[in-house]
Amino acid sequence: MNKLLALVVATFCLATISLADSGTVDSGEWTVERGFAAAGDLLVVRPLGAAATIGGFGLFAVASPFAAMADSTEDVFDTLVTKPGEYTFVRDLGDFSK
Repeated sequence: MNKLLALVVATFCLATISLADSGTVDSGEWTVERGFAAAGDLLVVRPLGAAATIGGFGLFAVASPFAAMADSTEDVFDTLVTKPGEYTFVRDLGDFSK
C-alpha cells in the first residue's frame, strides 16, 4: 500500500513539474532567492493549487444548481476553477506577483 501511495504522489508531482513553467524567460539572472522561491513554488504552492483546482471543481458541482438559478454559473466557475487553475498552471515558476 505504501508503494502504491508513493507512486501516486510521485506521478502527481511529476505532472505538476511538467506543467509548472509556461516557457517564458525573463532577462533577469537566477539568484539564490529566486531559486528558493521556485523550489517552494514547485514543492508546496503548485500541488496546493492543483488541489484547490480539483476541490473548486467539486464545490462547483455542488453549487452549480444554485448558480444556475441566480444566472451566475460562469462567474462561479471562473472563481472556483479557472482562477486557481491559472494560478497553478499558467504563471511562471516562482512568480508570485500574479
